[in-house]
Amino acid sequence: MDRSRLGAGLWIGCLQYFAAEALAIRGWPGRYSLSRNFISDLGALHCTPGAVCSPLHAWMNGAFVLQGVLIVSGTWLLRPTFPNGAVWSSALWLIGGSGVGVFLVGQAPEDAFPALHYAGAVENFVSCNLGMAAIGVAMLLRRSGPKWLGAISLGAGALGLTAVALLAAGVDLGLGVGGVERIAAYPFPLWLAGMGARMLRRTEPRI
Repeated sequence: MDRSRLGAGLWIGCLQYFAAEALAIRGWPGRYSLSRNFISDLGALHCTPGAVCSPLHAWMNGAFVLQGVLIVSGTWLLRPTFPNGAVWSSALWLIGGSGVGVFLVGQAPEDAFPALHYAGAVENFVSCNLGMAAIGVAMLLRRSGPKWLGAISLGAGALGLTAVALLAAGVDLGLGVGGVERIAAYPFPLWLAGMGARMLRRTEPRI
């Protein structure tokens, strides 16, 4: 298997996050709320009576770590697939760098190493959404290539960045902090998987 197809497969593998989250939620005692609970609550090591208790925290934290490895490795393998240029390179650095943040999230659970955990989460959210938006801009500025894919990439990044700004401002628009956080987090792995699938279908390896 050539490196571009392997990298595309690793990006598709980022969908593992959703399976891991769903399983961790099923192991939650009582009712886990997608709107009230943070994603990171699923990786908390210690139970807080009436608040946070995640028996499958090892599974969730392992999924965060794996996600970081998949993002970084996949981006490195796929670099030759993308055009050269400052915008493309910056976007790929941001996308790959976001994997470092989510890796740190898994290594530093919120209730054990809160400063490192939240630093990793912020780095991940900002980098991945900026990276998607930058890829979208690069695609829209290019003379050839699918403009619709550039528009989707830019839109997904802009949506995620808006959600990050809302989280920072403490505004949830009635969706709850967990709901807003998921708007910041979910588009990126879906985008990675979609891009990976598109690359696997193409006979021409370049974007």
